[in-house]
Amino acid sequence: MRTSILYQNPEQDIALVDIPTSIVVAQGVDNHDILLSTAPLEEPFFLQQPHEPKTTKSKKNLAEDLSSAEKHAEYKAEIERALATIQVPGPWCVPRKLITQVPKSGKSSDAMAIDEPEKELEKRLREWSALNESKGDDAFDFQKMMALIEANATSTEAVAQWTMSYKPSTSETKESWTGSFHNAETHALDLAISKSGTDEEYRFKIPPKSSLFLSDSTHSDAFRASFREVTEEYTLPRHFDLILLDPPWPSGSAKRKGAYEQMGGMPYMMKMLSKMDIDSYVEHNAMVGIWITNKQSLRGHVLGPGGLFEKWNVGLVEEWIWVKTTTKGEPMFNLDSLWRKPYEVLLLGRAAPNSWTTMAAAPEVKKRVIAAVPDVHSRKPCLKELLEPYMPDPEDYSALEIFSRYLVAGWTSWGNEVIKFNWEKYWTLDPENIGTSKWKTST
Repeated sequence: MRTSILYQNPEQDIALVDIPTSIVVAQGVDNHDILLSTAPLEEPFFLQQPHEPKTTKSKKNLAEDLSSAEKHAEYKAEIERALATIQVPGPWCVPRKLITQVPKSGKSSDAMAIDEPEKELEKRLREWSALNESKGDDAFDFQKMMALIEANATSTEAVAQWTMSYKPSTSETKESWTGSFHNAETHALDLAISKSGTDEEYRFKIPPKSSLFLSDSTHSDAFRASFREVTEEYTLPRHFDLILLDPPWPSGSAKRKGAYEQMGGMPYMMKMLSKMDIDSYVEHNAMVGIWITNKQSLRGHVLGPGGLFEKWNVGLVEEWIWVKTTTKGEPMFNLDSLWRKPYEVLLLGRAAPNSWTTMAAAPEVKKRVIAAVPDVHSRKPCLKELLEPYMPDPEDYSALEIFSRYLVAGWTSWGNEVIKFNWEKYWTLDPENIGTSKWKTST
């Protein structure tokens, strides 16, 4: 079987993963097609130190970053041990097929942030996200209004304009497109979303047994309404053995777009996450993981008193450190950089086994290191292969991923760009396996 794990030590606390392959494998499609990527990083970036902070706010932010020095020292030791342990013959990633991209102007450290040519798709994703919100409350929403203005349509008109068609094993089905879909088949479906009266069409490959809810996560009521409809129609689980979140945390270097504009900073983000009622979807003993940046205060928002884990009754058990490396196994930039760190952290917790147990962090929190050469901006390694051994039954479990930008076979995905990297134009044929391909040629 194809795997994205290029190296893993016997203790399984160190792994080298190829990011594009991890997403390909997660599609559950038995072929060798290629997910288009950016050129792999061959040499570390040199980070030019910014000017000394002058404002009270910027000085406070710097002090906050420096206050996490003790935690950074722990991570650094784990990362250095991992990089010294990994042994592979050749580059630290699989050869890549590059997508046509135009680098943004700016400092060299931002070279991984590119202007993607598929701006029209991003516009449509925002418009389609607004469609699903009609199932929630009718309160005024600025983001929804802007999406509809951009589409030059009212909510009712927009729903009527877009239809979806797909071909299961029997015959082609055509329905109104409202942003929710479940593939009940054991094979991938080719989903076409088209605009009535035009030749405008977008094609996506939907992995087997996967569910998608394309809506802004600020509209949890809309998700709940769609979730009830889909789970009832297909008799799907409403509680999950695994929940992963990758929130667009407020950050000076954040490049997220769309409905997750950082209008209200951290207070707005925490309010949004609290309103999502994540705990209502958690199965007993479930694993819950949330990606964080390296700000000490952000760690407190998740793990501190009154933080997200406490609200969800989840206790921290492991920390997974994704270190971004070059093809030669060097950190993306200096580990001791004060301004940016070449790693991100997944806080992985365990939910309570029953309603009367209060969870706390494990006495000893296990640390694991995942090394991976960075890919297209916002793509993280898909952790499906690494996380499945933690499931009660790796062949039969339920998973929910929030803020995802691609689908995973058998999983439920919720966010305003959940099908972005399932768009056919992000994929191409492997010339050595054209006869076995289940994807259409990108044009």
